[in-house]
Amino acid sequence: TIEKAKALGIKVLYGDTDSIFLEAPPSRQIEELMKWSEEELGMELEIDKVYRYAVFSMRKKNYLGVLPDGSVDIKGLTGKKRHIPKFLKQEFMEMVKTLSEVQSPEDFKEAQRKIRTIVKTCYTKIKNREYSLHDLSFNIMISKLPEKYVKTTPIHVKAARLLAERGVEVKPGDIIGFVKVIGGLGVKPVQLASPSEIDVAKYVEYVEATFEQVLDAIGLDFHEILGSKRLEYFMGNT
Repeated sequence: TIEKAKALGIKVLYGDTDSIFLEAPPSRQIEELMKWSEEELGMELEIDKVYRYAVFSMRKKNYLGVLPDGSVDIKGLTGKKRHIPKFLKQEFMEMVKTLSEVQSPEDFKEAQRKIRTIVKTCYTKIKNREYSLHDLSFNIMISKLPEKYVKTTPIHVKAARLLAERGVEVKPGDIIGFVKVIGGLGVKPVQLASPSEIDVAKYVEYVEATFEQVLDAIGLDFHEILGSKRLEYFMGNT
């Protein structure tokens, strides 16, 4: 299908198991491609969605598409995942909101500027420990009693065991909120942690992993955005 689309003069942006993304093809070319597929492959194609524009991560099946009404489809990107900390989800969605408002190339340049500010601000607030433990918390459900995990001990179970040691009842179905800390197990339940223990460098890694999937696609670089801020932080922690 990709080869046929290209033969018809359609620019193919991306393709995976059950879909292809085409750059603004005329309706007659779409009709021809659909007719060809039905006749030659015995397979019906249909137009699923039309995006105003789309941003593709370097990773397969990870993309962000903006529909004409400004609503946004997010597929496979880290910032959409349920268990990530509240602060990271909020900052990611602020970036998404900025991208959803783009209507022109000029708007896109302004969006890039705003996103640079979002990333810088997020980094600075982590460095200065301005986010609350609640905002930094990962939240994952425990599916069985902590002592029932024998072969492997997932990180949220390690946090749950610390709670159990303090006499807190932990049962299957409970949501375990935990933060990444320096030293020890590297994790503590929110109830037992303090802001001074937060592993800032680890959270910076999460910020990078979350934003880089989109930044790369829109021509921005995480390390370049941080610039001297990042160097200053790590030199101060040697």
